[in-house]
Amino acid sequence: MHRRWIEWTPARTLFGIDLRTLALFRVLLGFYVLFDLILRARDLTAHYTDQGIMPRAVQIDQLNSGSWSLHLAGGAAFFQSLLFVLAALAAIGLTLGWRTRLMTALSWGLLLSIQNRNTFILSGEDNLALLLMFWAMFLPLGARYSLDAALSRTRDYPDNAYFSVATVALLVQGMSMYFFSALLKTHPIWVPDGNAVYYALQLDYLVTPFSLWFRQFQDAMTGLTYYVYVLELIGPFLIFSPIFHRTFRGVIMVAFMSMHLAFFFFLEIGLFPYISIVMNLTFMPSWMWDAIAGRLYRRPLPAITLWYDQGCAFCEKTCHILRIFLLLPTAGIRPAQEDPEIGAELTARNSWVVTVGADRFFKAGGLIALLSASRVFRPLAVVLNLAPFLWLGDRCYDLIGRNRSGLSNLTAWLLPWRQRTVRIGLPTQVLAVFFLGFITVQNISTLPAGPQSLPDVFINTRQALGLYQNWTMFAPYPEMNSPWPVIPGKLKDGTQVDVYNSRVRPAVFQKPEVVSKVYANYRWRKFLSNLEDNSYRDGPQTLALNYARFLCRDWSERHSDLPALSTFKIYFQVEETPVPGGNKAPKPRLVWSHDCFG
Repeated sequence: MHRRWIEWTPARTLFGIDLRTLALFRVLLGFYVLFDLILRARDLTAHYTDQGIMPRAVQIDQLNSGSWSLHLAGGAAFFQSLLFVLAALAAIGLTLGWRTRLMTALSWGLLLSIQNRNTFILSGEDNLALLLMFWAMFLPLGARYSLDAALSRTRDYPDNAYFSVATVALLVQGMSMYFFSALLKTHPIWVPDGNAVYYALQLDYLVTPFSLWFRQFQDAMTGLTYYVYVLELIGPFLIFSPIFHRTFRGVIMVAFMSMHLAFFFFLEIGLFPYISIVMNLTFMPSWMWDAIAGRLYRRPLPAITLWYDQGCAFCEKTCHILRIFLLLPTAGIRPAQEDPEIGAELTARNSWVVTVGADRFFKAGGLIALLSASRVFRPLAVVLNLAPFLWLGDRCYDLIGRNRSGLSNLTAWLLPWRQRTVRIGLPTQVLAVFFLGFITVQNISTLPAGPQSLPDVFINTRQALGLYQNWTMFAPYPEMNSPWPVIPGKLKDGTQVDVYNSRVRPAVFQKPEVVSKVYANYRWRKFLSNLEDNSYRDGPQTLALNYARFLCRDWSERHSDLPALSTFKIYFQVEETPVPGGNKAPKPRLVWSHDCFG
């Protein structure tokens, strides 16, 4: 065998992460938080205020003693809105790489806080996102393609290769999700029967219209069952293989991402496919980036120089930021006064000067020239070069030019030069070692052969930091019941109404064509499925009671012109999954009766 195939890849390559990969991770993580906030904001009152389905007093009783949440400090929609805006601003700062470590810590804290505000609408997506954000605090996410990097006076991390305990922890964390999920899939439905995907796609309340069509192919579902199980069990080892490393890492990374793309088409599970793909992209190795750069810069960039007005700190910083974000690494940045001819032209035109080869560009034309030179943003230059945008761009440039002094003062506070190299120190790495062991113990404890209980101090620490691990995705086997709500009610004058759909007509028990569309979104689906699950237990039905009280208030707000809602009953049509080839027969289950005036 050729020698290069039997040489082992060193640990730094196996468990290191390219700084460009960390920059991509930062941007996609910031986007995730923004998407998540937008989706949550649709139900801000219903899910996060005292007028919703989970008043603070009720949620506090459900939390572990180590859990905390800033969102529990106030029950009004205005207070929650302020925290949402603060989280969005932190996510934007994270995305841009502005004060990156601070923004990462703020985003982590606010994400944990909002999750603890209403724990009955959470899923595996939330768990994984919080864990990724936790490990992000231990990594130099702002070392590349960030405002921090653009404004650094020092050359932080001259090499793209980065290795630390935190990179090991982040990569191991990602693969732990798959490996321990496979170990928890202990039922014969997975292996040897191969029917797990069949049962998963029979959950009408959870599947997409595409799944309703696809599940006619029994052989394909059997093959996918084995594929998912084997990939989750073996993939984590192959992705860290020291032999055939390039091949295995590329293939397994793509295999996991394709699996999550399939989840997107098959299941209504929110942003779980997105955040899982973000996690897999942390395995993107240096050679992939080098290959991309080789294609982008197959032809050398032209000689580009950005000439700014000496003494204008805002102007100089803008040039550095543009060079970083437009991916123009070889562009020069110089004071115009260094060249008498360029300096005179800058003064005469009251404009910065951008030179591309022998050509000179001014005002908005300078930005368009930079976009045209960029291999990535060239299409945007075509749009901005249209006459209306060019005119508007010149006017904006003149407005900014007239306020350079004020902008320089503002950027001195918001965007100061970084005068020293930022490093992740030894104490941070020691903490990373500790928490890597911590999550390993937590994962082992979820296995049937693991410890039956963990110390209270361990559990309180886990809850306080959001380090919960229990990867039971369709484990030990998929659910066997598919529920959807039907809530018939009566107004004070005796009119029959459909309370769930807030319509003045009798509720319909007949099965809808696409059951998953009965739910407003995946957060409501999670809450109502939790409500139905809890209704099988003895004791107080806290979820049903508070949901019923919310329905009374919600009806009054939506139908103030009608008689008040008087009574209603919360049913779930529950459809048990038959064995392959069997027939479904939904059965109504009454889980709660309510009197709005009782």
